Amino acid sequence: MGPSRIAKTGLVAATAWLILQLPAAALPLGELARAAQRAGIDVGVAVDTNLNAARQAIAASEFTSTTVENRLKWGSLSPAQGVYDFSGADALVDQAEQNGQRIRGHTLFWDRLNGMPGWLEADVAGATDPVAHLTQLMQTHAATVVGRYAGRLAQWDVVNEPLAQLLPTMDPESLFFQTLGESYLDVAFHAAHAADPTAQLFLNETLTEVPTRFDALLQIAQGMLDRAAPLHGIGLQGHFLLGPPDRTQLQSQLEAVAAMGLAVELTEVDISLNHFLGDPDPLAAQARAYADVFGACVAVTACTGVTVWGVDDGDTWLDTFALTAAGAPHRPLLFDAQGLPKPAYHAAVAALPEPSLGALLLLGGAALRRASAQGRARAESDRQRS
Repeated sequence: MGPSRIAKTGLVAATAWLILQLPAAALPLGELARAAQRAGIDVGVAVDTNLNAARQAIAASEFTSTTVENRLKWGSLSPAQGVYDFSGADALVDQAEQNGQRIRGHTLFWDRLNGMPGWLEADVAGATDPVAHLTQLMQTHAATVVGRYAGRLAQWDVVNEPLAQLLPTMDPESLFFQTLGESYLDVAFHAAHAADPTAQLFLNETLTEVPTRFDALLQIAQGMLDRAAPLHGIGLQGHFLLGPPDRTQLQSQLEAVAAMGLAVELTEVDISLNHFLGDPDPLAAQARAYADVFGACVAVTACTGVTVWGVDDGDTWLDTFALTAAGAPHRPLLFDAQGLPKPAYHAAVAALPEPSLGALLLLGGAALRRASAQGRARAESDRQRS
């Protein structure tokens, strides 16, 4: 028999009182962060070291989670074999901890753009035993990077974009796949898990709105599970480059991942306003698309977070990336270039459910964790100054 209405009312009142006793700085300042905590999910943002003060303030107050966008990629960390520069990554992780935010590491192994160090390909090619050599390099890299932040980062995108661009197959141009075959995924995940057994480990992929690519991703994930690889979640990036999201399709995909016993998150969401320029009110149409994304996530228990890929429209990768720059300005995010909330922001807030008893308890716990994290950060700062 469940608790009585009086008992429930008393528990709610006690929890609310506890939350109100926390110092103001311990509470998330933004409406979106408060709504996310009420709904029991994380709403995150990708950040880099180039954020100005205004963007840093938005990132700190409006989001419950931070993804380190570039500074944890192998190519960014390691200019030469055995040489690491963690200064940028350390600064971002420290800041997120001071904000009391969950932290996602992105990405451990990715062999495109700045994901792979310039020295790696030639080094592997020159090895007497490339298989053993690359395996050792991957294990050492995971131990070095994941181990450095063990217990501090909640999640890692261990492997990013294992599929070929636009095709539903493993990427044949990948150095990792060419050298180790599909087993490179197992090497990567086992090494990451050994370095931090507490972190949730994700396989992250783009263009999963293409059904054949989504199906291929799930087949790869199932193979990893069958081989007992420590895969804990699937990341669907959610750039929606080919068109706006289909709510029914997206929710079905989230449910399919959940049916495998895995967590699922939308990890890199942005929705170009260009998709809606033919609409009488493009901003309202974009807002409906964001409502679909957030609504799909909260409808599936296994969906634990939505991360947007940038703070505001004035600093989006879509405007500078070679394949998408021609469409600039894309204006794909929740805040406009002046840092003001767009209709998409308000739609995201509205898509998150009102608090239940359980959600209120989660809110209290999250606020306590945030207060504790900020207290630890202040204590550490005071210790360093003394």
